[in-house]
Amino acid sequence: MLVNRRSVLKRLALVSAGAVLLPACFHNPAKPAILTRNFQLSGDQEEQLETLSSAIIPSGTTPGAKEVSAHRFVLRMLDDCFSKDDRDKYLRGLGQLDKASQQTAGVSFLEADPAQRATLLTALETKKLPDQDLDFFYATTKRLTIQAYMSSQYYLTKIQVYELVPGRWHGCVPVKPTIA
Repeated sequence: MLVNRRSVLKRLALVSAGAVLLPACFHNPAKPAILTRNFQLSGDQEEQLETLSSAIIPSGTTPGAKEVSAHRFVLRMLDDCFSKDDRDKYLRGLGQLDKASQQTAGVSFLEADPAQRATLLTALETKKLPDQDLDFFYATTKRLTIQAYMSSQYYLTKIQVYELVPGRWHGCVPVKPTIA
């Protein structure tokens, strides 16, 4: 069999392209989108957090928390700024979210419809569910979701237009003389 350089290069290109594309075929959707250094989170837990943040700030005529990826901000703040005890308490509260949803709505949090989620959030707001870890989890998630939304590019360019201090300088505006 006669092998020339052109056929070798074609086969090498085909094999290398296959080696690059093969891992994409085994993509695991249950992995979280953000990598954290100080704790482990599953893809389902991240989806729960994303759903909770979108229930706190739902989308309507304006983008909600899901569209500005507020849950990723929550995870980054949790990873970078919280102590180990607070992270553990937060993750225990995240684990209690499904149990609380089963208690109030009869289904898991991800399977609940928006009305059932609103009922659960109302119960969490009024502290009808006596779990300190769940209360800490919800209060932290709500605070950080609001902070993420209010510091998002959309909010600072479309809703509350941010202008760097000291603001604009209008050099061509005529000044009226004052009579003293």
